[in-house]
Amino acid sequence: MTPESPQKEIPPGGPGGILLRALETLSRWLAVLAAGLGALVVLGLTALIAYSVVMRYLANRPQTWTDELAGYLMVLIVMLGVGEAARRGDHIGVDLVTRKLGPRGRRWARIWGWSSTILVAAVLFRSSLEMVGFSRMVGLMSEGYVEVPVWIPQSALVLGMGLLLLVAASRLLLELLRGPDPDDEPS
Repeated sequence: MTPESPQKEIPPGGPGGILLRALETLSRWLAVLAAGLGALVVLGLTALIAYSVVMRYLANRPQTWTDELAGYLMVLIVMLGVGEAARRGDHIGVDLVTRKLGPRGRRWARIWGWSSTILVAAVLFRSSLEMVGFSRMVGLMSEGYVEVPVWIPQSALVLGMGLLLLVAASRLLLELLRGPDPDDEPS
């Protein structure tokens, strides 16, 4: 299975296939859109760091606020890319055990992996929603030079975990509905 082309593997017809196709299309478009936005944020971060370096070393006028903003942007970049990385299968994985399993064992390992991802992403999504809500309620501000309401950078975690949850649910449903992979030969 190539994560980029699951449409070929979606079971045809039936309510499960229709739901899966819609969920897969939605998760793919949102993940690609978020990754594209993340690429733009990388360009913005690069410009910000270049500006900081020029001001510090050429103009001898360090801009202290740029470091804090760069940290927020790095977190945003990671959270914007987490869904697409999961969708494409680019997260770090260890296959020492799974490559020795047969097709059925590999399928159950994928089901376990996506189920675990859903559990962790759901816990982090809920916790981050509560964190953002609390920060907004009490009016928490960052202590650095920028003094931004902290719920704004914290919202990146809500976005990233929500996207990861959607992608993982789509992949788990795909795994459950399509059955064993005929190309998944034992090693």
